[in-house]
Amino acid sequence: MGKRYRTLIQGPALFFVTTSTLDRKNYFTNKAKLALVRAELFRTVELCDCYLMGYVIMPNHVHVLIGFIDGGKGLIKFMHSFKGIVRKRLIGDNLFWERGYDDLVIITEEQFKIKLNYIHFNPVKRGLVEAPEDWRFSSYRFWEMNESNAYLTMDFSWMKTVDFNHTQK
Repeated sequence: MGKRYRTLIQGPALFFVTTSTLDRKNYFTNKAKLALVRAELFRTVELCDCYLMGYVIMPNHVHVLIGFIDGGKGLIKFMHSFKGIVRKRLIGDNLFWERGYDDLVIITEEQFKIKLNYIHFNPVKRGLVEAPEDWRFSSYRFWEMNESNAYLTMDFSWMKTVDFNHTQK
């Protein structure tokens, strides 16, 4: 979705978002850097009062399934904050992320399931692990193994306009 259209999405909305490092360079190459990005993701979720439904942190990009009561405005604020703090913590004021990010509004339960599955199996597809539960930098263990995580939710009631609640386990 083009940036100019994000602000047109008002009210509750769930987004699938991808943001990549500059030139797709593998910056997140060790557990310490991956853990830093995850910590900043969770911190930004807290600061921006949003609903993190799923995520994966890869060596050169991040995918999130994230919802906002105020739609596109919430997404813009979140991504600006998240990308800025990760950049500053890892490399200072130099260029780090590709300009912008890709996002898709999720409007059906089927779309949600497809994107969540894509997120969780991305590390397997890329050859980083043999099974999704082995990648500690995703929401797979939360969704499939009931691992506790205060920053993630399976609750869709905040959306009000779309009934995804029967997706919950």
